[in-house]
Amino acid sequence: MFQIVVLEIIRCRKDNGSKVVVWGRKVPNVLWQIYCSAAFLLLGMAFSQLSTDIIKYMVGRLRPHFYTVCQPVFGNGMTCEKIDKNFHRYVEDYRCTGGTERQLKEMRLSFPSGHSSFSMYTMLYFALYLQARWHSCSNTKILKHAVQFLAVLSSVAVAMSRISDYKHHWSDVLGGLTLGATVAIITAFISGLLRIRRAGYKEVNNPN
Repeated sequence: MFQIVVLEIIRCRKDNGSKVVVWGRKVPNVLWQIYCSAAFLLLGMAFSQLSTDIIKYMVGRLRPHFYTVCQPVFGNGMTCEKIDKNFHRYVEDYRCTGGTERQLKEMRLSFPSGHSSFSMYTMLYFALYLQARWHSCSNTKILKHAVQFLAVLSSVAVAMSRISDYKHHWSDVLGGLTLGATVAIITAFISGLLRIRRAGYKEVNNPN
């Protein structure tokens, strides 16, 4: 958010304090641009988080460290030692002896990874925002692409940490990254950062 505000202020310096009419009132153009950019960022963020939560509660997949936290006691005399008999058996009769109520609830919210979807949405949207707003010359073009790469790379690093910390399965992280990237691209189209140009289209100002 801070980077977007700074970039909008830099972009609007050439406006010489120009104003736009919003709801019958004159507002400095820089404030209006900041408002629009922040509004679409937060809107997409809400869509991403809402989609993630809905899928989490619908799927209810167990986290990799569920057994460690739950420490289940199985019914019907079932034990993990009887590998030949219980291998690949779906267990329904069990009782958790460890973990708090909140922890046990979180244990069933593995897919998709919320950290992965959130980080990918924010960083990819920021990269797309830079592509649309940062009209760089040859001297700063490499810097722009470097910032874009580091932004997306940081989101991937966050996602990989969820696997190494045994908080999510690899497929949870992949689903979260895909969801976040999808919402970021859709939000970029809605906000006008990405515009679809027809091949061969030309704007003719004077038909004569």
